Amino acid sequence: MKRLWLLSMIALAGCAQLETGLPQENTPGAPPITPVAVTALPGWATDNTAAALTAFVRSCKTLALMPPDQSLGGTGIAQQYAGQAGQWQPVCTAAKAVPPGDDAAARNFFENDFAAYEINGNALITGYFEPEYPGSKNLAPGFSVPLYAKPHAPALAALPRAAIDDNALYRKAPVTAYLANPVDAFMLQIQGSGRVLLPNGQTLRVGFDGQNGQPYTPIGRILVAEGDLASNNVSFQSISAWLKAHPTRARGIMERNARYVYLKPLGNLPDDEGAPGALGVPLTAGRSLAVDPKVIPLGIPVFVK
Repeated sequence: MKRLWLLSMIALAGCAQLETGLPQENTPGAPPITPVAVTALPGWATDNTAAALTAFVRSCKTLALMPPDQSLGGTGIAQQYAGQAGQWQPVCTAAKAVPPGDDAAARNFFENDFAAYEINGNALITGYFEPEYPGSKNLAPGFSVPLYAKPHAPALAALPRAAIDDNALYRKAPVTAYLANPVDAFMLQIQGSGRVLLPNGQTLRVGFDGQNGQPYTPIGRILVAEGDLASNNVSFQSISAWLKAHPTRARGIMERNARYVYLKPLGNLPDDEGAPGALGVPLTAGRSLAVDPKVIPLGIPVFVK
C-alpha cells in the first residue's frame, strides 16, 4: 500500500499509509494538487536519499511517542491521511527496516511506499539556522542584555516586549544568558534557537521556551513600508545590519513587534545536532524545512529542487 506525498512548489512531502486507492481529486478549500511520479521529480535521481531517510526516521521516533490521535496539522488529503501521529506508524515501521546508509534501499523505499502530489500555486519555503552570538551565563562587563526563560507567573509571561525591555522581568524570571547587543537578542528570538559563545570557549545551546502571546509584527515589513529597506532586500542579515546601524531607532522598531520569545538552555546537545524544531525533533542540516502546519502536517519529509 502506498503512502501519500505532497509536492509543495517543487517540494516533496511524505505522509501516512492509505487504506484505499490514492485520491485523485482536490479537497474543497485545500491548495490544488496534481499527482506526479516520484521518479519524475526534478533532481530525484541524484539526491542523497539515505540522508533523507535518516532525517525521516528521526521524526518517526518522536511520532511514536505521541498519542495516536495527536494532531499534526495539514489540510485536505494531507490532513486526512497524515494529520494524526498514529497514521505514520506503518510507514515509520517500514522505514526502520531499511539499512542505514544504503542509498539504493532508501530510494527504493521512497519510490515504492510513497505517491507524490504537486501543490500548485506560489509558496514561501524557509529553513532553519542557528545564529551564534558572544555572551555570558552571568551578568558581566560587555554582556548586559538578558535572554529570559519563560516566567512561572502567567501575568509576567504575557508582558509585551516594551515592558520587558523596561526591565519588568528583572529578578522575576530566569535568565538563560546575557548578550552584548539588544539586536542580537531580538534576532535570536526571531529565529527561536541559537548558540551563545561563552568567554571560556564553550557553547551554550538555547531554544524555544514559549512566547508571551502578544501579536507578532514582522519588522522587515515595517522597514520596507517606511522606506528603510528595499522590498527585494529583506533578510535576517539585512534587518540585523539596519538595526545595528540605526541604534537610536532600533529599540522603537523592535518594540513594534510586541511578541517576545523566551529561550531556555538546551542541555548537552551534540554540536552536530540541530536545535529541536516545531515537532520537537532535532533539526538536520540540509534536511529540515519550516512548514505552515495549517497546510502541511508537521514531520512530513519534503523534497525540494
